[in-house]
Amino acid sequence: MTKEFSFRKLTHVPKLSLKEREWRWGALRQEMSLKELDCLLIFSQAGSDGTGSANLRYITHVATSGVGIFPLQGEPVVFGGLPHTSSYYRGYQDWVADIRSGARPDSIAAALKEKGCEKGKIGVVGFGSQSSRMVPETIPYSSFLRIQKLLPEAVFSNESSLPERLRMIKSDEELAMIEKAAELANLMFRSLVERARPGNAECQLYAGMIEAAIGAGGEMSMILMDAGKYPLLHGRSFPYSQKPLEKGDMVVTEWHSNYGGYQVGVEHSLSLGEPDARYREIHKVCEEVFDAVMKNLKPGVTMEKVIEAMRKTVEQAGMTYVEVGLHGHGLGSPEFPTVVFGGPNCLVGEHPLGKMPPIVIRENMVFGINIDINNPKWRKDSGLMAGDTVVVTRSGARKLTSIPVELTVT
Repeated sequence: MTKEFSFRKLTHVPKLSLKEREWRWGALRQEMSLKELDCLLIFSQAGSDGTGSANLRYITHVATSGVGIFPLQGEPVVFGGLPHTSSYYRGYQDWVADIRSGARPDSIAAALKEKGCEKGKIGVVGFGSQSSRMVPETIPYSSFLRIQKLLPEAVFSNESSLPERLRMIKSDEELAMIEKAAELANLMFRSLVERARPGNAECQLYAGMIEAAIGAGGEMSMILMDAGKYPLLHGRSFPYSQKPLEKGDMVVTEWHSNYGGYQVGVEHSLSLGEPDARYREIHKVCEEVFDAVMKNLKPGVTMEKVIEAMRKTVEQAGMTYVEVGLHGHGLGSPEFPTVVFGGPNCLVGEHPLGKMPPIVIRENMVFGINIDINNPKWRKDSGLMAGDTVVVTRSGARKLTSIPVELTVT
């Protein structure tokens, strides 16, 4: 006998409306009908920043490590959490009522039979991204084999790109969430500037940024950072150094604020005192690359034109880069479309994130701008970072945060 555990409705938490749900479900079911799909089987891995649960969260408003079943007709089911915690997911959203604990293959197969899909065509949606390959598209191997064995007459197809296509263009409610995430990014920046002083360490800078975001209603997300006289070409993750910062040190960092799962990414460089003039030269090029984005990122322009303008600016300056490009932003980071590597001056070899998709920029797309540049004639082991998140409007790109693109000097 299954027992119901208590839960209570939460107020004052990020929430999307039922109107948004009906729009998404209608668009999704239209796509499913065109492909003659009876159901979607959505795998999810919440992780520390939520990127691996983007597809499930987009469809069900539930962020969990587990599985979602979304039928062409009828109500969806979400599997996730332990018996005493799975009911909590009903507390912060009203999109899905049928939430069950765990994600065991026998239970999933039984639920697919409940929905009448045991002989149907089931579209499989992996967690991660089919196209960007930063968070690779993934499904649990043994679980999937077991589900196939239990449903021998069902036909399975890869449909990870289906929700990704819908996620490319943001709705008004999504944009409102992203605007809130931008406010959190501003708070994280202020904390960074306040703590970037001699005597404090990287770990303290990180802790202050996390506190600023979570204290204002945000969720956990990614922070990459490196500090020292000659910072790395790109920030890094744990472990953060406990070495006290000194006057003359540089800090490079990339962070993502997260509000209701929606993420805003920022890249920034900061100097404790007046920096070496050669860092000023590098950052001048970073700012010129950012200007090239803002000039070219408009509806109707190809993504290739925007990326080429960014790369050309670096090439003309005789510098090189780790990342110079754009990546989609929303519930995932990166999400489709993404191009951050590639080009003759890129220090990263051939990589899927350097492949240029034939995408035409459209209104309400949201992009993170990644700029990580160094001067190989001076130092090959150090560089600076700059970037922000922008939304494409009818007249062009609009920067979402109030964080300066310019180098910060404390």
